[in-house]
Amino acid sequence: MRVLVVRPEPGASATAARVRALGHEAMPLPLLATEALDWRPPDQPPAAVIITSAAAVRHAGPAAAALHGLPLHCVGEATARAARAAGWARVETGPGTMQGLIDQLAAAAPPALLHLAGEDRTEVTIPAGLTIITRTVYRARLLPLPMLLPVDAMLLHSQRTARHLAAEWDRLGGNRRSVSLFAISPLTLAAAGPGWRSAQAAARPDEAALLAMLGKAG
Repeated sequence: MRVLVVRPEPGASATAARVRALGHEAMPLPLLATEALDWRPPDQPPAAVIITSAAAVRHAGPAAAALHGLPLHCVGEATARAARAAGWARVETGPGTMQGLIDQLAAAAPPALLHLAGEDRTEVTIPAGLTIITRTVYRARLLPLPMLLPVDAMLLHSQRTARHLAAEWDRLGGNRRSVSLFAISPLTLAAAGPGWRSAQAAARPDEAALLAMLGKAG
């Protein structure tokens, strides 16, 4: 099966290698490019830090070094692995979504938390009594799909990418009925809209569950 991978680098290459290990032909073509933004930590140190993507870990840069001794709450295991590799010492792994993570943290009634985030963020509901200070450490620019590729399936890692890929596919005259979608979450799948040959969402919002679906598809 020919599989299109559109997440940004370096994740696209890593995912493509895992797709090939499953016996499929991977076609990495990132539709997002990330870039770091200037930022500074708050004057008052937070009780802990939240990071919801490996891109935020990567782009936080030297300014984050002073925070590495604080408790760090990551949205999922992939982000946690990136954080440990970057030098964060006290890393906890969350349930896989930002909403689930902050609901979990709110139950412990912590003081103010610092969220190192991307410019484009999923809307969440902040529980009463929880204070989150946000610093935007990177932005992701959408890139055009240069041409229609002869693919059988597409992997979707985010709502924004799913929405953009669907629009680009339509713009170039692609037939949705010719392609199957495999999405990392139900919300990501919904962002791509209807009309595809088949559409499945992972049981858990992580890449292992996403690729497990692809493995079963054979």
